[in-house]
Amino acid sequence: MIFYKLQELILKSPAKRDRLILANLFLAIAIDMAIWLLLIFNFWRSSEYIVLGYNIYFGISSFGHWYQVLLLPLLGLIIIIFNFTLAFNLYLKEKILSYFLALGSLIFNILILITSLIIIYVNI
Repeated sequence: MIFYKLQELILKSPAKRDRLILANLFLAIAIDMAIWLLLIFNFWRSSEYIVLGYNIYFGISSFGHWYQVLLLPLLGLIIIIFNFTLAFNLYLKEKILSYFLALGSLIFNILILITSLIIIYVNI
């Protein structure tokens, strides 16, 4: 039920024709998919614990199973869905807010990509 309302909202929104919002959406999804692939291909064979957190003052701060690192791209996907749903919903009322939501989603996924690369680097 909620999915169909969400689909109707997106299909009827004039934001789907805005190039800036669509560019941010496609870039955010592409980065999120790249994060999924990077993490799965680097850690899926790992049977031991991997480093999940690193602190510059104390060094390694947390360990865990390899699949726990997949929470990062999952969080990125949730942020994409939430921000772009709001952006499509608020486009007619506040166009600038829609742009900020779309850009915020992209920036958040870029930060997750950097974090994922650091986690891969620490575990090699």
